[in-house]
Amino acid sequence: MSSDLIRWGGLAGVLAGVMYVLTDILGLLAPQQRVFDSFSDYLQEVIFAVAVAGTLGAIAGLHALQSGRYGRLGAAGSLLAFIGYALFFVRTAVTILVGAQAAVRISTVGVLAVLIGSVLLGAMTLRARVLPWWCGVLLIVGFPLSLASYVALSIGGIVLGIVWGLIGYALLSLRGTVEEQPSRVS
Repeated sequence: MSSDLIRWGGLAGVLAGVMYVLTDILGLLAPQQRVFDSFSDYLQEVIFAVAVAGTLGAIAGLHALQSGRYGRLGAAGSLLAFIGYALFFVRTAVTILVGAQAAVRISTVGVLAVLIGSVLLGAMTLRARVLPWWCGVLLIVGFPLSLASYVALSIGGIVLGIVWGLIGYALLSLRGTVEEQPSRVS
């Protein structure tokens, strides 16, 4: 386990949280069009790409912290969530390069991977008892809640921002105490 990776994962989670919120604020001020024609359209996608990259770092930090404690299901959940967010990153990069919203199929597979992976990762985080219980709950309910918030109110990024910002904070606050904790995987 690398405490540096855990620290960087925590910082990445906090960065992701801030960037998700910023993406939604910009989206509320200047809604994106199907075909990009303004600087704000591209800026919103770039900020979202940074948020997703931060999320990938936070997931890596979560895995580094818990890998010996949450078993195969936790590793599978971590991998699935990572793949799902990586697909979001690819979709965002294609969107920036093409100049229009693209790759809807990639988004659909990414949503399913993140949904399943986050629930598994959250459940195994609760089981591992390395992080506070609320981190596991946030991982389980955060992504579905962000999807519902996005559909209903267009504020799904704010929900994701809160989730990943808090998980990043938890990773940063536990950094020094992790080495003393015994493994709980049987």
